[in-house]
Amino acid sequence: MAEPGDAAAFIRDAPFEVLKALLGRLSPKWILRMRSVCRAWGGKLCNEALLSRLNRAEPPQPLLCFDRVACPDRYIHLSDYCVESLDLRSGKLRAVFRFTDNEDYFIDEYDLEGRDAPPIIDNYVVDYERMKHYGDAILKPHVTVHASLDGYLLVSFSSRRRWYIINPATRHWVSLFDPTTFGLDVIGLYEHGRTGKYHVLCLSRSYTTVREQEAPTCSYHVIEVRPGQRRCIGRPLSPAVRKDHGLGAGVERASISPPIQWKRGKMDLLWPPQQSQGYHLLMFDTWNENFSWTRHPPVTLRDDQHMRLLEFPDGNLGLSVSRENVATLDLWCLQDYRNEVWVLKHRIQLALQQMPALLQDEHLWIPAVVSPEGDVLIESRYGLFHCDRNGNLLRRFWFNQPRSGHRVLPIRHVLRKSLVQHPMFRPRPSKNAAEPPFFRWLCSDPSCSW
Repeated sequence: MAEPGDAAAFIRDAPFEVLKALLGRLSPKWILRMRSVCRAWGGKLCNEALLSRLNRAEPPQPLLCFDRVACPDRYIHLSDYCVESLDLRSGKLRAVFRFTDNEDYFIDEYDLEGRDAPPIIDNYVVDYERMKHYGDAILKPHVTVHASLDGYLLVSFSSRRRWYIINPATRHWVSLFDPTTFGLDVIGLYEHGRTGKYHVLCLSRSYTTVREQEAPTCSYHVIEVRPGQRRCIGRPLSPAVRKDHGLGAGVERASISPPIQWKRGKMDLLWPPQQSQGYHLLMFDTWNENFSWTRHPPVTLRDDQHMRLLEFPDGNLGLSVSRENVATLDLWCLQDYRNEVWVLKHRIQLALQQMPALLQDEHLWIPAVVSPEGDVLIESRYGLFHCDRNGNLLRRFWFNQPRSGHRVLPIRHVLRKSLVQHPMFRPRPSKNAAEPPFFRWLCSDPSCSW
């Protein structure tokens, strides 16, 4: 018979790999409950260094954002708004958050009294007769994931005009004012290199006429999540920069082209190559709050290519390069950061004969490498295809079917679950704070692993 002291000693001295294997079989809900089992587990599972290490060891899971008709009979105009993560190993979808809300909402200053209730839109097709009848007074809500970092999501729900940073695993949240009310586009979320606090990086765009053409000029802003202060930092360049490759032209919003915070070295925030930056990788030094650039892989980059960043388990930076309706993809690895040396890790040729739906007509499909192991996800009107690094089809997920009422947004972010309770979530919000709707359906959902 093992003595109580032996169990406590095992918990205290267990190797990380053992704890990782044990806790990996439990949902966050049960891991949090284990803190109250005994002092040994309570001390171990409140150790932020261990929880941070577990977060880094989590495999990244791509996020799918979609909405679907909640009431098929259409007597009540409601939609389910969902964000789910895809476990690339098991092929299972897990609910990160979801809730039910109005299918449509109206702008207050319009008087729609006496008009018939608008019908439900099930797909991307714009109903011009409907818009002509209701004008600009009717809008379709949507959930947007703007950033994902360290297990936290920066999300907004358009009909609420509120933004939140949430931890789906622990259901902690903190509210943030809507940056768009100040004319700001969110381009990244990052952990400050010195303080460990989380900041939101934004830009504002103004236009000047140059040779009878409008040219954008951007300024950059930092929003501190706590206490929610906003400050303009202009367009600061690193002293080591010899040439400005287009900082004034700005970059795409983070919801479209998300950056990645590289935790090696100075915890720089990096964006995928974009035309506005001459296809160089723009970098933001989170310690000194200035910008610089690094070279892209030794390939010719073009407008029709899709590029996204990812991180290898050893900490190296990766870049997926693909094209619309092209079956060949590349995964590059930045092997030597100081000397800007890129190495081709995988060249993937998709087995399109296993996916005949993609060959039926000229509809758009977009492939991308989404994991260091070479997993490929293909977005198309015929669903979501998951292939391995040899290009073979592993599984197919059905979305955007006319009868299902799904509307799926493109996959841009990945999530690693985290049990770390960052100080920005403390103290808890006051009772008067506008609580986000995101966890309404998860309280009694036994299938939810988050």
